[in-house]
Amino acid sequence: MSGYDKIEIIKDSNVAVIRLNSPATMNALESLLFEELCEATSDVERDSSVRAVVLTGTGRAFCAGGDLKRFSEGFDANEGYFYMRRFAPWVRQFAEMPKPTIAAVNGYAVGAGFCIALHADMIVASDNAKFGMAFANVGLIPDLGGLYALPRLVGLQKAKELVFTGRNISAQEAKDIGIVNMTFPAESLYEEAMKVAQKIAQGPPIAHMLAKALINRSDSMTLDQLMEQEALLQAQCIQTEDHKNAVEAFFKKEKPVFKGR
Repeated sequence: MSGYDKIEIIKDSNVAVIRLNSPATMNALESLLFEELCEATSDVERDSSVRAVVLTGTGRAFCAGGDLKRFSEGFDANEGYFYMRRFAPWVRQFAEMPKPTIAAVNGYAVGAGFCIALHADMIVASDNAKFGMAFANVGLIPDLGGLYALPRLVGLQKAKELVFTGRNISAQEAKDIGIVNMTFPAESLYEEAMKVAQKIAQGPPIAHMLAKALINRSDSMTLDQLMEQEALLQAQCIQTEDHKNAVEAFFKKEKPVFKGR
């Protein structure tokens, strides 16, 4: 899709792919790339034809983190605060997008790049991908919500280890500790990520949206609170055409077609 310099958008079969496309900087979050990422995220969120979103990168990296050239120029404390706060709306938008999201990690996902991947609903990775909370290596704490997402996936102690050491871990180790869902050979990552996304996109978008919202809130609820919300949301799903048509298709031994109604 035209109109962008640092990213690409591809829309196909109800799936939108947002590709970070600044390989010379390993897709670091320089200002223009981040601005375009914000625009692209809003684009795919608004597009009713899009039912699943894949975020990936070009070249050796998914995203190599923050713009260290900008950091080398320095900030006063006030500037630093407002510089970091500008990322918060996008993090919230991406994490809470009412469509399933997949990070297809093609290479290095370090620093802020690791944090971005953590906010996707699923992570698929090439077998040569690397993940690292590299912030300590430059005297910083993790940002872009990484300290929220990481311990929820791996637990407090493992999260602290990764933060304190700043070491890179392999795709296999990331899978073993619950960060990565699936790994694939590098040459087939994009194809396999699209297969997963298209499978999801063929499913019931209303049910996916409601399930995601409830899962994301579940760790702040009691069991009784969750079951109350579950009943309310299931009552909505029961009224949809998608549910009624799928039940009919089940008894006819046919594959259901979900239309998002």
